[in-house]
Amino acid sequence: MLEFNRILLATDFSAAATAALQYAAVLARLSHATLQILHVIDTRVAAFSHWTDVFRSTEVLAAQETQETAALQKLLAHPALTALTVERLVRHGHPADNIIDVTANVDLVVMGTQGTTTAAGRAAGKVARQVAHGSLAPVLLVPAAYRDAEITATPPPSLPIQRILLAMHVVQYAPQAVTLSRAFALACNATLSVLQVLEPDKLRSYPLDAGAGLSHNLPGMQALMQQRLEDIVPDAPTGPAVERLVVIGTSSEVILQQTNERHVDLVIMSVHAYGGLQKFFTPSTVDAVLEQTPCPLLAVPFPPAW
Repeated sequence: MLEFNRILLATDFSAAATAALQYAAVLARLSHATLQILHVIDTRVAAFSHWTDVFRSTEVLAAQETQETAALQKLLAHPALTALTVERLVRHGHPADNIIDVTANVDLVVMGTQGTTTAAGRAAGKVARQVAHGSLAPVLLVPAAYRDAEITATPPPSLPIQRILLAMHVVQYAPQAVTLSRAFALACNATLSVLQVLEPDKLRSYPLDAGAGLSHNLPGMQALMQQRLEDIVPDAPTGPAVERLVVIGTSSEVILQQTNERHVDLVIMSVHAYGGLQKFFTPSTVDAVLEQTPCPLLAVPFPPAW
């Protein structure tokens, strides 16, 4: 089952953040966890609505703090939080950096993927990506479309998760992603599909000890990866059966295709920390999927030593 002791909800009061609140509240009930609610007041000059605000920054920031503190107080009165152990956190500065700092002391982060306006939505999407790649804890990213999902916060709490897709790479994956996929499937009584995408132009990049010549044999590689999936995610004595898929194509495209065709309610992926200038120029597979996925995505970090 789900075993989270401390869950962090990072909120910017957007529609996506409201959807994330519903998920966080149910997960806190299912895990009997403490729920920390964090709002970061963005005090950077780059966050000002108008460039002229620079000349009256003290006044602008004071008004912003008053407005956002009131919004946080209103959010704390949300019915979904009734009877939960809730801790309120307010920080100032860069949103992603402050959220990542807090993740060292929690077991799960929940946040939305879009902001309150078009510009804020782009900024929130950027923050979501940065947190996904920098968090020390798994990050559940919830799109705004799920604000009206059928979530039951009152006993017995339940999430609208019936089909889970674990997208992984058999050569390198976060072990916690496998553990959490099983835990969510069991807690939600959901089906679990495990997907390995085989990219034909990258066959030589799979160090599977496949033997000479097999790197040119696509059907042989598919069969080998199918066996590796069975070894990594075997059927358990209890819980839902596991469906294993090896599909040829480009990783992000196949993951999104399978998500849509199977009407997936939760995608789970392993995620690396950004390296160097990657976050500016080279979107990862997680970034590409997050950009278009219609459902929540759980990004699970690799262990620090990886």
